[in-house]
Amino acid sequence: MGKKYQVLFLDLDNTLFDFEKSEKIALIDTAKQFGFSECYALFEKTYHEVNKPLWLKLERGECTGEFIKIERFVQLVNRLNLSCDPVEMSDFYIMRLGEGIEMFPYASEVCEVLSQDYKLVAVTNGIKAVQENRMKRSGLVKYFEAIIISEDVGYSKPHPMIFEMAMQKIGTRDKNKVLMIGDSLKVDILGAHEAGFDTCWVNFKGLPSPEVSVHKWEIRKLEQLLNYL
Repeated sequence: MGKKYQVLFLDLDNTLFDFEKSEKIALIDTAKQFGFSECYALFEKTYHEVNKPLWLKLERGECTGEFIKIERFVQLVNRLNLSCDPVEMSDFYIMRLGEGIEMFPYASEVCEVLSQDYKLVAVTNGIKAVQENRMKRSGLVKYFEAIIISEDVGYSKPHPMIFEMAMQKIGTRDKNKVLMIGDSLKVDILGAHEAGFDTCWVNFKGLPSPEVSVHKWEIRKLEQLLNYL
């Protein structure tokens, strides 16, 4: 019997890339660049307080990635009463974040193996400049047929249209031939499930599985994908 899936949709942040590590490095460098190193803890805390609600708004379709890029630093500057230009701060942070190619163990090796038998498609909620730069700098781009970025296509996970647009991009119509792989139970797993796709939950943190689970498989390490695919 041949394999069931032909296409693998892969989330990027906290699935292939260790986004939390890259984000930390970029924030430290940004605080240093704009003279806030001595109070970095406050800088980081305030950034997360303004950034997280904005991304939740994006997931609900209430704003765009382009808006978030600047708005989070506008709010940060206002809250901390800084004299910095939020646009300059945003540009520097995005540049540094785009250079962050910290990946989880075996991310490159697993993608290389999977790309031999499946079409790999990155489906990510993110900023285009950041995601494209990281894919190129990391070398992962050569394993992927397409990169679908929310800022680029105008829809964010869990909206079903981002998955539909990924299907259109590679000319695939049969959802039964597609598996979504990602870390977020809300945007990756539930979003893809409600759009009609099988899913694999990447649970690096060992979180408890929800009482009503919709994912087909759960993995704690990327190399475990090779046990199923």
